[in-house]
Amino acid sequence: MKKIILFSMMALMTVASYGRKHVSPDAVIASDTIYYSADKMSVSGRSEADYYRLLMTQGTGANKRDVFQDFYLNGTLKAEGGYNFVDLGNDNNTIFEGEVTTYYPDGMQKVHGKYVNGKRQGHFTVQMNDGSIAVIEFANGQSKHDYFVITGKDGQMEKRPVSEIRSLLQ
Repeated sequence: MKKIILFSMMALMTVASYGRKHVSPDAVIASDTIYYSADKMSVSGRSEADYYRLLMTQGTGANKRDVFQDFYLNGTLKAEGGYNFVDLGNDNNTIFEGEVTTYYPDGMQKVHGKYVNGKRQGHFTVQMNDGSIAVIEFANGQSKHDYFVITGKDGQMEKRPVSEIRSLLQ
């Protein structure tokens, strides 16, 4: 019975990941390109940068929202989602809002979750390099548990300490 439930959850998460909202291709760029170094501090240009950001607006009227896309210097998508505030000098102070997805340098999805007023809220999924999927639950920006659950490609589930996944959530 546990395997059936596990398989159902894995299938649901896979389907849900394809149905996620991404920044629309018709979003309108709202500002100049912002360049950031690896330590998330603003730099003056591409030659000093680790990644760059485009700020855009999407939708109209009551459905209008501020969105961003970050790119690795080779043009591969690094992150995308909504925001309330972007600190042009120090990206550590940026306040995300709504769904945000990050990507590995090879373009594969890394982390997906929802932010409310800049704090993680609900279930965040982390696609591990070995094909396993980790799920960690947040409430008001804090992990609800001292563990996360990882499901391997073979369907085996195990709990691991939150400290093992913190670096991937940066």
